[in-house]
Amino acid sequence: MKLIRSIVSTFIVAIVIIGSIFCAYRLFSLKYVHEIRQSADEMGVDRFLVAALIKAESNFNVDAISRADAKGVMQLTDETAQFCAEKMGIELNEGDIYSPAINIRLGTFYLSRMLNLFDGDERLAVAAYNAGEGRVQEWLKNPTLSTDGESLDFIPYEETRRHVEKIETYKKIYKLLYPNL
Repeated sequence: MKLIRSIVSTFIVAIVIIGSIFCAYRLFSLKYVHEIRQSADEMGVDRFLVAALIKAESNFNVDAISRADAKGVMQLTDETAQFCAEKMGIELNEGDIYSPAINIRLGTFYLSRMLNLFDGDERLAVAAYNAGEGRVQEWLKNPTLSTDGESLDFIPYEETRRHVEKIETYKKIYKLLYPNL
């Protein structure tokens, strides 16, 4: 009887583990791998960071539009997309912002600019991607938010704070699930 209970117990544990893994892959599916790899490598940005940002911004939905009218998988406003396109020497046509290849390339370019602006600090770059670089620079000057002027002790916008935390978590999950990204 002990042997049967042990076998059943082991079987149940195995089913729970397999089910959890299956759920993790379903919740954190990965689309546009080629585009992520190509853009991240071209711009010198961590592939997992790009995937995590896309997951947090749009959940890989090419048709996503935010309340702020940001569009596509990386949630770019028309102004930001146009700015990045001009800097990259790309001509944008109507609807290009919804193309995963173009949106990911422009969004990764913008993210790389934020990373360069904030000396590679991913938290600051992601906060700037969400709230704007000017706000993050203001926050860094505020001694109640940044004791050293180089990192944030506290992000005052709850949405941005949660967004940064979410992307940090998603990045770890994507590294675990897709180590060869």
